[in-house]
Amino acid sequence: MNRIRNRILRIETSALGIMKWVLFTITAAMTATVLLGVFFRYILKSPLPWSEELARYLMIWGASLGASVAFREGSHVGVTVIMDRFHGKMGVALTRVAQTVIVVFMGIVVVEGFVLITKLRGQTSTAMEIPMPWAYSAIPVGCLLILLETVIVIFFKNHHDLTRDDEQ
Repeated sequence: MNRIRNRILRIETSALGIMKWVLFTITAAMTATVLLGVFFRYILKSPLPWSEELARYLMIWGASLGASVAFREGSHVGVTVIMDRFHGKMGVALTRVAQTVIVVFMGIVVVEGFVLITKLRGQTSTAMEIPMPWAYSAIPVGCLLILLETVIVIFFKNHHDLTRDDEQ
């Protein structure tokens, strides 16, 4: 069991590193797209019809994937007033309840998101004419990553691991 746990945690750490590079690339592409759009619209007086749409979809993907990275690193905005007041068994119980709520909510968003995507088959975006399921899949993919991270925390990380991650 310990070998499986260590392997899963190594895969998770590797995936986090890859995700950070993906987010860096998305941010760079979004910045370049916006700058090109501004340059063509205001300097060359010939706006690019696809720049705003591409920047919008890159921002949606960046936010969705970034939410999963923020959740993994514990830097997601959250209300901890109640959680900070409870320690010991009550704190552990409240943490487990919160994790269960996260799993259920993310599971619902993932399932319903993929249902929506299947209904959008055949639709394309206005300017770039890319399939709309590509744009809309950002939300369920980001929520799936948060769901997987929560399951890993529940089953493969103990409190000591979580405390150590927060200190890094």
